[in-house]
Amino acid sequence: MGKALGVVTATLFLSSLPALADDEAFKRELELLKQRIEQLEKKLAEKNQKETEIAKEVSEIREKLESFELHGGVVGYYQGAAVNKIDGEKFSNPSGVGYVADLKLTFKPLENGEFYMRLHGGEGKGADEINAFANLNTLADDNPENEATFKLLEAYYTHEFLDGKLLLSIGKTEPPVFIDDNEFANDEYSQFVGKPFVNNPIIDGEFQFAPIIGVVFSPTEQFEIAAVVQSNEQTGISWDGTEWVVNEKSLYDNVFDNPFYAVQLKYSPEINGLPGNYRIYFWNDSAEHIKVGQPTDNPAIKPSTDEGWGVGISLDQKLTENAGIFARVAFANDEVYEVEQFYSFGASINGLIPSRPDDTLGLGIAALIPNDKLENDDTEYHFEGYYRVQISENFAITPDVQYVVNPHGNSSNDNIFAGMIKAEFSF
Repeated sequence: MGKALGVVTATLFLSSLPALADDEAFKRELELLKQRIEQLEKKLAEKNQKETEIAKEVSEIREKLESFELHGGVVGYYQGAAVNKIDGEKFSNPSGVGYVADLKLTFKPLENGEFYMRLHGGEGKGADEINAFANLNTLADDNPENEATFKLLEAYYTHEFLDGKLLLSIGKTEPPVFIDDNEFANDEYSQFVGKPFVNNPIIDGEFQFAPIIGVVFSPTEQFEIAAVVQSNEQTGISWDGTEWVVNEKSLYDNVFDNPFYAVQLKYSPEINGLPGNYRIYFWNDSAEHIKVGQPTDNPAIKPSTDEGWGVGISLDQKLTENAGIFARVAFANDEVYEVEQFYSFGASINGLIPSRPDDTLGLGIAALIPNDKLENDDTEYHFEGYYRVQISENFAITPDVQYVVNPHGNSSNDNIFAGMIKAEFSF
């Protein structure tokens, strides 16, 4: 009996050997399949991650491309003036056509940063050759005499800090980006063209498109502090063989030598629900300026010099939804500036004609008080008025008239009447 049981057991064991062998092979196949699946899952995860990264890069590139904005415009004009003699020089009613054109590009290379660039072209002076303390055609300021120009005027980067409360700008531009701005009298393209109504004409002589650092801090919606430091082309004075003159250097050499700097405080309240801006600023051009009244024709006697500095106020306030007023006041170092005091005020009115709500009427009066060290120190008065006819969203025509009394501070000079017609295209 025992022998028979052993035989049966041996027979069963021997018969199970192929099944066990098949099971081990099956397990190995399962393990290989498992490894293969894991490899495929890993590759799929890597592919998904790569696709996600590519999608993110594409999204970032798309956002950057969408941040590119291109704007620009052209202003063509004709300006003529009626005047005979100024300081003994005959002008024979100067007149002429001209144009200015700008191409502006902005884009965001970083989430909190923006780059701005402006290419400028232009030609013509209009009636701007007449001698006066403040010129009649600010449109022509960046146009050289009797030739066309095309140049990069501005290129600067601005970065936001503290959720936009602090702005830092570095690049090439001019100080009015940060100081002496005004809602109703600051844009010669669409507003006044006479110098006393675009910027403070005393400090304007210090403005240049040059390497600059500007900071704007807005601790609240109503208060703003702006500061600017800019390279200066003036380095000192020397004898040129005929007279003592101010030396000049490249604006890109020794940019921190004798810089121009300024600080502005701005308060922007709402009065009866209508916005306004009240600014006070101090400027200093730390380069040497030859003092007014100093003789400059003796090589043996070097004239005295001083820095150019002053204080200015610029304000604008809406009185109604369609009307506002503006004013500027400035006092400057009377040791070096021919004009030591300046005042201007005026008004801007939209929709004076009910059927034309987008038209704008501008009226302004200005007084430039000369330095009493000058031979002629009569107050130079400017009057200007314009009416901007908004033909369409991108096209406007503006007739403009100016009248100047006591030009160049001399009551013996002929008064000046100037008229301009300008056509403004924008996109």
